[in-house]
Amino acid sequence: MENNRFSIGSGPVQIHELPPVRSCFYGEQKVGKTSFAACFPDPILIQTEDGAAGAPIPKMPETPCESWEELIQCLRVLLKEDHDRKTLIIDTLDKAEALASAKILEEIYKGDKKKFMSYYEGPFLAGDLIADLLFALDHLHKRKNMNIVLIAHDGLKPAANALGEDFRKYAPNLGKNSWAKVRDWVDQIGHVQTEFRVVEGKAKQKGKQRWINFLGNPARDAGCRVGYEMPERIELSFEEYAKHMKGKLNGI
Repeated sequence: MENNRFSIGSGPVQIHELPPVRSCFYGEQKVGKTSFAACFPDPILIQTEDGAAGAPIPKMPETPCESWEELIQCLRVLLKEDHDRKTLIIDTLDKAEALASAKILEEIYKGDKKKFMSYYEGPFLAGDLIADLLFALDHLHKRKNMNIVLIAHDGLKPAANALGEDFRKYAPNLGKNSWAKVRDWVDQIGHVQTEFRVVEGKAKQKGKQRWINFLGNPARDAGCRVGYEMPERIELSFEEYAKHMKGKLNGI
């Protein structure tokens, strides 16, 4: 029978192979996000900020990207040249957005920050450039079969509440348009945190254990797409992460 993409199937469908994961891990500064990502199979790290010098993995460029064009050039090189890299890391996504904003500010608003922020138009356009970045990453993901790891710092973002007062929640430190596009694109969102408790209105760290939270709730953006499910919370350890990701990572 001729193969028909629109035919009506029946019964359970067996999934033989999933594409490599596209993930975003965000959290406080110096919590270990880069060290964790560096443990992915055969990684290469695109530097957008100075902070990964100590990671013993290949980096592109050798010093952090200074412009949006340099960031896109890194992706072009990875797409066109033959290489053995199985994982692409961007560290950090919030600095990549800053490069996008700088491009929009200079090319469209001629350096006028007031016009850039008018009606939040400039940051919205920067989010459209982030969509272009994701489009390029899609080509690498599909044509080079690469795992994609996006790293970001966390921040508190306003969240609307139709049933009461609005509130703030943890999310990557990105503009609204940028984060909406990234959130909808990735397969996994993990929030990296140390445990803490509040004493007399002040946050106090509880020990040195670090965790990746994969369960989203009103307090944080997190979650996993079907097929890439993870426990609600795991230790910040690549070995622990890899136990749950066999068959979903290129290289494992």
